[in-house]
Amino acid sequence: MKIQITFLFIILFAFTSCNKDEAIPIVPDRDANKIYSLELINSKLLDIAEPSGLTWALNGIDLIVVDDRTNKAYIIDKNGKKLSSFPFQGDDTEGITIDNYNNEIWIAEEAESELVRLNSSGIKQESYKIDINRDSKKKGLEGLSYDSINKVFYILNEAEPGLLIKWQINNGIISQKELDFAQDYSGIFFDNADQNLWIISDQSRELFYCDKEANVKQSFSLDLQKAEGIVVDIANERIYIVSDSEQKLYIYKITKL
Repeated sequence: MKIQITFLFIILFAFTSCNKDEAIPIVPDRDANKIYSLELINSKLLDIAEPSGLTWALNGIDLIVVDDRTNKAYIIDKNGKKLSSFPFQGDDTEGITIDNYNNEIWIAEEAESELVRLNSSGIKQESYKIDINRDSKKKGLEGLSYDSINKVFYILNEAEPGLLIKWQINNGIISQKELDFAQDYSGIFFDNADQNLWIISDQSRELFYCDKEANVKQSFSLDLQKAEGIVVDIANERIYIVSDSEQKLYIYKITKL
């Protein structure tokens, strides 16, 4: 018995000695301190062919969704019922956001790397080129949201490369950061209340809660396909996500822990 114990001790000592200079990798757990819980409570079928970007309507009650097939934008209520449409028709519409202060709607055109400014009636006022280096014309501007306090637009380039771009009307691109925490980046929402970002990835099927520099604080798995647009309403504990391929509005309960 003593011989067996001694032999085991020698083996363990030899193993420890051989590896004593090797650094043990420490992988940070971004969800170690969970901030929110997320629960799916409902889903609604939309009368929209390919719902992509999602934002608040200017009334702060309803939602606006862009259709990637018709390249038009529609007002829907929170149960997914289509209420009206805007006259503007784009070329490759993906992202959408609003500027409440100026009563304007902004749309991201993927293929041409442009932001289009509309008035409250949905009539085009002006367009702005977003000059970035990208490898694919089909994987361009995808998500759009607006920080109304600091007057900064947050733009997602979908992939090749995945980018978070900060842009202002008068100053153009003020920063861009290459992203590496998901397979692609399909939707974004800036929460003006807590000054943080929510980013979704349709390929990774995840939702990410991030700071303004896109550093991930928490992630959530999504059991849906082609999630492409998001609106977050923390005050009422709701998150709204649209699925392109499923033509659905998903409604989640978000609770602060």
